[in-house]
Amino acid sequence: MGNVIELVARERTYSGREVAEMLGIGASTLRKWSMLLEQHGYWFLRDSQNRREYRQLDVAVLQRFYRLTKDQLFPQEQAALMVVNHVTDGPMLAQQETAVTLAPALSVPASVPAPVQTNNWEEKLHALAAHVQQQDAAHHALVERVEKQEAYIRSSLKERDRRLLKAMNDIMDAKVQLAKMKDEQRKTSIWHKLFRMQ
Repeated sequence: MGNVIELVARERTYSGREVAEMLGIGASTLRKWSMLLEQHGYWFLRDSQNRREYRQLDVAVLQRFYRLTKDQLFPQEQAALMVVNHVTDGPMLAQQETAVTLAPALSVPASVPAPVQTNNWEEKLHALAAHVQQQDAAHHALVERVEKQEAYIRSSLKERDRRLLKAMNDIMDAKVQLAKMKDEQRKTSIWHKLFRMQ
């Protein structure tokens, strides 16, 4: 179970600047929207300096808020309320609940027995852990491919440099040989003229 909690804690998070770029808005607008959502009961992860960290779920929530306010022209207060209600009532709740290790305690509905609730949490944590492991495997495979490509490029560049150096040396040798031949011809020609004159 400890491994599962550790994997949940390593869920990919984004900085405010990254999320603002994704949404195409300014950082101050993102802060304002985040505060508005928090006022309506939504919560964001915080780092050691108390800065917000945005999960994939949070990005999806902010995208929905953006669509409601910009595309459908809902007032921000109403859009925030709709988004928070959608998250707590809709299918996205399961994703939000998987971060239970980092979130404030949620109240357990009275109608659900405690063992069933615990099993649900464990299933969700195991599902999230499997997802994180798949992402890790994909990441490692990608890193390996990049390293192989870099090694191939380095090898190709070394071979190209070796060939260029050899070609330059061959050219220099050819120039030296040509200069020697011309010098020999000049000397032969001078001796030939001298002997002919005698």
